[in-house]
Amino acid sequence: MDNLNSFSHGQIVSKLWLCEELEKFCKPKDDLYILGGWHNVLGFMLAVRKPNYYKKIHNIDIDINAILVADKVSNAWTNQLYVDNHVINTCADCNSYNFVINPESDVVINCSVEHFENNNWYNKLPSGTLVCIQSSDILESGGGWIQKQPNKDLDTFLSRFPCKETLYVGTKRIQYPHQGYNRFMLIGRTI
Repeated sequence: MDNLNSFSHGQIVSKLWLCEELEKFCKPKDDLYILGGWHNVLGFMLAVRKPNYYKKIHNIDIDINAILVADKVSNAWTNQLYVDNHVINTCADCNSYNFVINPESDVVINCSVEHFENNNWYNKLPSGTLVCIQSSDILESGGGWIQKQPNKDLDTFLSRFPCKETLYVGTKRIQYPHQGYNRFMLIGRTI
């Protein structure tokens, strides 16, 4: 069975926080691109919170097994709300995927930047693109996940993603009885 940690407490709390803050900056009929979206729980949450608000919600993830789960999660709900396929899950490498971003109507979201080899996906975005980026200060992870670009603190995280306009920066503490971590979020417009 596929790892379903995308439904864990910390993941859901982080994504709810993202929805609450990002929705303040999105416009009706924006196209959303969720990079490294795993099972696309975030796309599901955004679609359910604001039905028919977004034009399309695109999830791009390199893992075909994650995409298969994402299709099940997305299709089970969106078939009840939309005539056409509103949530699209694509198996591809975000750093090399050839998507065309319109900075006037497209929003790019990445909640897993610590797992990316590099920031090519970010560097190729057009100037003025609305981005929402999350990461954590977890330096080592279990379960086979590799922290390729760990963020020891908020400043390290922010230095990786320069913006010409910063709309929101925050830290959310996820605390459990024997451990905890900080989740970082940046919403801004690319240089």
